[in-house]
Amino acid sequence: MTATEIEQNKEKFMKLCRENIHRDGLEQLLAYIDTTDFYTAPSSTAFHLNEDGGLCLHSINVFETARHLYTTWLLPHIRQGTAVTNEELPMESVAVAALFHDLCKTKLYHKTEKWKKDENGRWVTYPGYEIVDEFPFGHGEKSCVIIGWFMRLKQEELLAIRWHMGMFDMAEQGSSMRYAYRAAMEKSPLVALLQTADLFASNCLEKTTKYK
Repeated sequence: MTATEIEQNKEKFMKLCRENIHRDGLEQLLAYIDTTDFYTAPSSTAFHLNEDGGLCLHSINVFETARHLYTTWLLPHIRQGTAVTNEELPMESVAVAALFHDLCKTKLYHKTEKWKKDENGRWVTYPGYEIVDEFPFGHGEKSCVIIGWFMRLKQEELLAIRWHMGMFDMAEQGSSMRYAYRAAMEKSPLVALLQTADLFASNCLEKTTKYK
């Protein structure tokens, strides 16, 4: 991603935040984000958008996917009475959950030189990232905490962000954690909406850079 594209995505991210979120603390949160590597960090080390600027673009993609899913599919079912819930989701909550769900990845991925064997069996270097976590507080949990430093979250937003990794969080957890995850799903459709948007963006929209 070029420096120009990164800057354009930064401007788009802030615009989406200010258009859709009208809550005390937003400007303070955006000011904090501007002190981190959020706009230049990758979205992952070896998977979707593992490149400079990937984290910000991923956040935009998740919000736009979630907004589309909600307005074109879930909301009509809610209004027709054919959904599990009859309560509409505020677009502000969709924006908060989607745009900020991965703040836990700020200050996490650091550039490094990695090694691998080429087709001739010789060791060669390639650019990559390593994880150095200054605040090891989990994934979704960490995002909730960071947002909460500046802006008050609603219960459904907390649940959606906390559990946005879905079953990827369950692999090494016990039955009580699985019960809590399922209970969160039943509390608000925002939990499933964010997971779906995150999975779709990560696996269907965002490419992985393969270093040769």
